[in-house]
Formats: sequence, C-alpha cells, structure tokens
Amino acid sequence: MNENNRTVVWDNIPEWAIFSLEYGIDEELFLPKEDKEMITKFIAENFPNGYTMSVDWDSYKEFDRCPAFGKPCKTYTVNFCNI
Repeated sequence: MNENNRTVVWDNIPEWAIFSLEYGIDEELFLPKEDKEMITKFIAENFPNGYTMSVDWDSYKEFDRCPAFGKPCKTYTVNFCNI
C-alpha cells in the first residue's frame, strides 16, 4: 500500500456529479458541457494523480446552498482516497 494514500472527505458533492466522478465524464451522456468542465476542474485541482471514492448514501443534504461546485442542489458525503 502506498504510504502517500490519504482519504479526503467532502460533505457537499453534488448528486448529479457522482456518476461522472465514479465512472468518468466520457461515460456521461446527459450532462451539459459546463457541468462536465466543473467536474474536470474539481478532479484536476484536488486529485491530479487519481483517486478512488465511496459515497455515504445515508449522509446527504436535500438542498445544499454551497456544493463543492455548481449551483445549489442535493449533495452527498463522499470519501476520496488519493492514489
């Protein structure tokens, strides 16, 4: 196991972005270009070397005024592990 692995918890990841964060924006067929760009920027700024993630489906905010990116929406807590 790489000793540089570090888990980072974000409690405000937009629900609409979870699929793309897990499977990549190339697999996302329905998000607008602007949303895909926000996801790409988030990954580049926070996890430039890659990550794995797990979603806490029981920990969410029905309406979060300050999501990690994008407009106010439903958000989830997501654990990211740097690789």
